[in-house]
Amino acid sequence: MAKIGILGGTFHPIHNGHVALGQYCLDKKLVKEVWFIPTGVSYLKAGQKMLSGEERLRLTRLAIEGRPNMSALDLEIRRPGNTYTVETLRELKKLWPEHEFFYIIGADCLFSMENWYQAEEIFQLCTMLVARRDGKSRGEMRKKARDLKDRFRAKIHLLEFQEMEISSTLIRDRIKNGKSIRDLLPEKLAKEIKKKGYFKD
Repeated sequence: MAKIGILGGTFHPIHNGHVALGQYCLDKKLVKEVWFIPTGVSYLKAGQKMLSGEERLRLTRLAIEGRPNMSALDLEIRRPGNTYTVETLRELKKLWPEHEFFYIIGADCLFSMENWYQAEEIFQLCTMLVARRDGKSRGEMRKKARDLKDRFRAKIHLLEFQEMEISSTLIRDRIKNGKSIRDLLPEKLAKEIKKKGYFKD
């Protein structure tokens, strides 16, 4: 049985924070592989203008190119309708029943995912690996983790990952304002975004 880390998100665009978090989980041997899964149609971001799923997947693959034990899957962008994490985890379990799955998230998700579609089943299908984000304190995260364990029998592991002050929103804003994004995402990706003129409007 292999331990597989799942890193999902809109990846609009993927950035150094995402890649570093995946690498941290590999370096700490929490997982054997990290699979990045770009969101198809996020019901949480309805109405937001976004690159196509195929394009976000292509950029994600470019960002992790040459990194051992990292790959990107098209599971969610192929699936019609809104994207729900529980459906992705069910599909992963069906396709790879021999693997154990670990869902890698930031603290912001820890405090909201009880409201996700069929959250109770999500907690039964995987172990949560949670990194600090949005200034959440270690104490706040421990308290929330205990609450979710009590209510949902959730399996939650808090990471010592150093929070990075990067977000996809920040990157898009910097591009719109003509500012450099060089240190915020992999060099190949920064060049491709500039070449294609993405996120300028």
